[in-house]
Formats: sequence, C-alpha cells, structure tokens
Amino acid sequence: MTSMNQASCISFLLCHFLLVNCSHLRGPFKSNISIPALFVFGDSWVDSGNGKYMGNPNPSSAYGVDFKVDNQSRATNGKTMADFIAQTFGLPLPPPFLSLKKSESIQFGANYASSGCGILPEIKQYTFGNCMVLDEQIELFKSSVKNLRKTDGLSKSLIFINMGQNDMDLNKKLQYNASLDMGQYLAKPLSKRLQMLYDLGGRKFLVSNVLPLGCRPFSISQEKPATRCVERLNKLASQFNSYLPQMLKDLQSTLSGSKFVLLDVYKVFEDVFSKPASYGISDISHSCCAIDSVKRIPICKNGEVCSDRNQYAFFDAIHPTEVMNSIMISRCLKDSFVCKPINLMKLVKA
Repeated sequence: MTSMNQASCISFLLCHFLLVNCSHLRGPFKSNISIPALFVFGDSWVDSGNGKYMGNPNPSSAYGVDFKVDNQSRATNGKTMADFIAQTFGLPLPPPFLSLKKSESIQFGANYASSGCGILPEIKQYTFGNCMVLDEQIELFKSSVKNLRKTDGLSKSLIFINMGQNDMDLNKKLQYNASLDMGQYLAKPLSKRLQMLYDLGGRKFLVSNVLPLGCRPFSISQEKPATRCVERLNKLASQFNSYLPQMLKDLQSTLSGSKFVLLDVYKVFEDVFSKPASYGISDISHSCCAIDSVKRIPICKNGEVCSDRNQYAFFDAIHPTEVMNSIMISRCLKDSFVCKPINLMKLVKA
C-alpha cells in the first residue's frame, strides 16, 4: 500500500470509526499537480451561471451569499464541487459557456452545466424555465474544442459530469412503466454520451452518482416519512448508482487510453448523515435558507439565510452547502473509498 493510500485509510478510519473531527476535509485545497483544463457537464449542482443566460436567474439573493462572482450564479451559498476541483489544480473557475464571447478562449476549460435538466431529452418539457439536456451541452462542447483537439491538451484535461437527479425526480411525469428499472434506463444513455465525449477527445472522466434522494429536506417535507428519509426515493437512487461502476469499467476497457472514475456522492452523504458532528455539521435534515412551502418548490424564497451555514448539509431543499461540496471533493482527492477505482489525484496524474 502506498503512503498516500495509507494516509487516506488512516483518515477514513479516524473520521468514521473513532469519531474524531473531520473538519480538515473542508476546502480550500491545493495540489502541486496541474491539469490543462476542466470541462463541466451537469445540472444545477455544478451550473455556474448558464441558467442565468437562458433567462433563469437565481430566484433569491440568498444564493451566492458567500461567493459573489461577476456574471456567474450558483445554486448554493458558495462554491460548487467544480469550483473546488478547479482551485485544487490551479485553474481559473470554469466560466459558464454561455457567458463567453466568441473571441474568448476556453483554454482552461468551461462549464456547460444547465440547471433543471438531465440526461434524457424528454425531461425538458417538465422542467422550470429553459435548460440544456446533456446532448445539448455536448453539442456546445463539440463546437468549442476544435482548436484544443489539435493538441494533447484535451486528452490530459479533466471532464466532470454530475447528472441524473432531475431525471429521477421527474420519473412520474415522464410516465415510466412501474416495472421499469430506472437505473438501467438512465445508465444506457449516459454511457452513450460518455462515448461521445471520448470521441471528441476526452480521456479522463470523473462521473458522480446521485445522493440519497429521500434524505433531501424537500423529500422529507413533501412525503413526511415515518423513518428519517423516504426510502422509496433512496432505492430509486441506488438503482441508478448500482449500474455506474460496471458501466464505467466497461467503457474504460473498450475505449483505448481512457480513464473513468466514479465519485460516490451517495456514500459521502451517508457518511455525513451517520456522523455529522465529526464533519462539523449539526443539521442534516433542514435547509439553511427559507423555503416557500406554500408553492412547494425546493428553492430559497427570499434572502433569508441561516447564520451558521457551515453547519448545514443542505443550503436549500435539494442543493448542498459549500461545505458539503468541499467535503465531497476532499474525500475524492485521496480517498479510494469514495472515488474509485482510483482517487482523483491518481486520475489527473494518469
């Protein structure tokens, strides 16, 4: 076992079994390893402002209360997982692609993520406002990386994908057959899109699964389960997540020179839910900002936010706080229990 793996295992054991404080797992982080660029695809968890340029500005001044960036907006109080990845490897924050002028370069990467959308094209008819599904995000990427493909910069860059939650949230409206395996139904089209990104020059991929959907404040407030979480929704998330490890392994075995790593978001949330105090978190069931319970929408309704934001797992009723985003990336960097089969540091060095 390497010294890095030993340190990672020791940290894991201390935090999760001996109940010592894990606040060191919060950012910011710095690495002496660099990558040429970071390209981000996904939903509102990692969207840095494309929604705003599609006519969907953040509905509340609560968002970004701890991290104001010109021409950008995020569905949390501060930084997203993508922001922490960029900062760790010395990159500028990937700008929302729709904010760029034609003359501006994407030499260091770009963010194509779109709030409210997902993997399946048919999801668009049920989302709030305008959004770009994964196919549309990839088309923008295709049009913008022509020059990068002439060098080896793209093959050494990191492609980060965070998507699937919205598809499962809307599974009833999409009228899926009750006997349909939602995990398989989503995993197959995701695999196809990852191959498309490979064909465009991507070689290093970090793909996240989804959190325990039934443990979000919105799920709890809507369904009022007898247990702490809505187990039906957690099962739905687990169905999707169960397909990803083998899917990514198959892709790596068939796509020459590729590396695919799974970020196990579900496990990180389980760990924090299990022992929140060890991460410096005290509230795992409520949102930090005020939610409009009358309209039954999971986003902040005004500028009112909690004062101790670092103690909350969720900022609004479906999005993590900055501190949860930092914990997820911190675990991923060196912990092969969370990012597998190799951690993020090993992926970027590969």
